[in-house]
Amino acid sequence: MIKSPLDKIQLPPGQAMPPGFPGPFIFADSLSSVETLLTNIQGLLKVALDNARIQEKQIQQEKKDLRLELYREKEIRENLERQIAVELQSRNTMQKRLKKEKKAKRKLQEALEFESKRREQVEQALKQAATNESGLRMLKDTGIPDIEIEDNGTPHDSTAMQA
Repeated sequence: MIKSPLDKIQLPPGQAMPPGFPGPFIFADSLSSVETLLTNIQGLLKVALDNARIQEKQIQQEKKDLRLELYREKEIRENLERQIAVELQSRNTMQKRLKKEKKAKRKLQEALEFESKRREQVEQALKQAATNESGLRMLKDTGIPDIEIEDNGTPHDSTAMQA
């Protein structure tokens, strides 16, 4: 049986083995090249399996970190949504209160205008009554018979009514 030239290749001094590799490649003269190849493949598979486990752990840790970050962001979003809901409710309450206050202000303004007009009318009526009374006094002073003022403000002779 002819040995492969690869069987005799050794790592040069100072060259490290791949991390996690169980040991140096086997190049024993007593083993067949197929056995050596299978043993080396088995060693490489162990290294690949260890690397896959490490990668899987890293992936699981990343997933865990992402889930945690997602949970935090979800909590923050829910808190902000609650705050927005409270603010909107507060805003609606304020708007309703403002609307009521505007309505009350408008009613008060209308009542004030009504009272102002009524006051003007009363003042005018008092002025007219004052001028009518002064006219009656002048008539009494002149000796003209009694004249009474009717409700509509027109004078009439009380002596004519008695007759």
